[in-house]
Formats: sequence, structure tokens, C-alpha cells
Amino acid sequence: MNELKTIVTRVFTISLITAIPCALLLIVYFATSPRIANYHEIKLKKSVLDIFEIPYKVQEKQLIGFTFSTPDKEDIKRVFEKNITVEDLPQTDISDQPMRGLHKDKKEKKLFRYYKEGNLEGTGFVVTKFGYGFNKAADISLFLCVAPDKETIKGIEVLDHAETPGLGGRMTDDEFKRQFVGKSVKPKLSFVRGRESVGNNEVHAITGASYTSKGLEEMINEAMETFWQEIEAMRE
Repeated sequence: MNELKTIVTRVFTISLITAIPCALLLIVYFATSPRIANYHEIKLKKSVLDIFEIPYKVQEKQLIGFTFSTPDKEDIKRVFEKNITVEDLPQTDISDQPMRGLHKDKKEKKLFRYYKEGNLEGTGFVVTKFGYGFNKAADISLFLCVAPDKETIKGIEVLDHAETPGLGGRMTDDEFKRQFVGKSVKPKLSFVRGRESVGNNEVHAITGASYTSKGLEEMINEAMETFWQEIEAMRE
């Protein structure tokens, strides 16, 4: 009887020890998930507005004598809703297209379009792929925007990544991102190494981050191939 009591006590103790951290994790998850979702929403909408050079308000705050500016989140939402048209692009059967790690989301892909005085300025979409550097299990997520010809890049913004800081992580540097503007993705975008980028479809790779550079090159080219096929399928 004493042995059974000991076993029951141990099982109860282990279950309690396991249950408490799980309960705390659930509480933290439900408490923070709305804030995390709002953070990603603002980051995406801000990226769209930045690429299309649509202004929004910033707020100045002071902390320990220092003044710094932060984007006005509510104004970003208002400006986005007023200027950006969001369309759902239904998933199509493109099984012959090699994805190589590109995520096939169960949700419909969203296209973000900006019309200025009735004229289309460009179309953008989010593309996500597994990373290449420090954490290969984490995602790289980009917002990729092209001009109305669907071949010329208007800009890219990095939404998420876990690449090595100081190496692949330099994909977020403005200097690196600016070089994509005006480049052609046909026949393919090419990352060059050891020389300056001179072609209309060439950008300079990230120095010391060969895997990340190669991954971004494949990611953008495969995403564009998929995008073209999806747009063509819509017309049929």
C-alpha cells in the first residue's frame, strides 16, 4: 500500500511540475500573440508604403534626454487602407514548378497594388523560404514589389530573417536593398561576386555570406516564376 502511495505521489508531483510551466507558456502565448500579430501587420504595411514612397506620420518621443522618431502605427493603417488595393490570388496548380523550400501557404496569396491617379504603379507580394545562415530552420520572409511590366523590381523589404548578424543579416541594410530598384528579373536576377554589378539584371552579393546570397537569388527568381504562372493562370 505504501509503495502504491509513493508511485501515485511521484506521478502527481511530476505531472504538476510539467503542468505549471505549460500553463505559464500558454498564458504568455495568449497574452503576447495579439501584439506579435499587430507588429507583423504594421511591419508589412510600413514596408509596402515605403516601397511606393507613400508618406505617413511619425511620432517624436523623448527618453533620458534623447529624442527619437517612431512611425505612427495608426496612421500607417489609415494610409495603407486609403492607398493600397489588396487582392487575393487563388492558389493554382503549378506542380511542375520546383519550389525548393518556398512555402506553399494554405492561405491565398495576397497581391498589394498601388494606383496613383488611376494608373497602376506596381504590384507586390510576400514570399517566404527557409533560411541559409545561422538558423536554417527559421524563415526568410521578403516583400517583393515589381513595376506594372511585372519584370522590373521597384523594391524589396526584409520582413523576417534569422541569418548570421554581420554577414547574411546585412540583407536588411539600405545600401544592399537599394541596388534592387530598377533591376530586371528577366530572364533571371543574378547575384555577382568579386566584381561590380553592371548588367540590368545584376546585383552585388553580400560579402562573406555566399549561402545567404545564393539563397536570396534562388528565392527571388523562383518566386517570380511562380508569380508569372499564377498571373497567367488567372487570365485563362
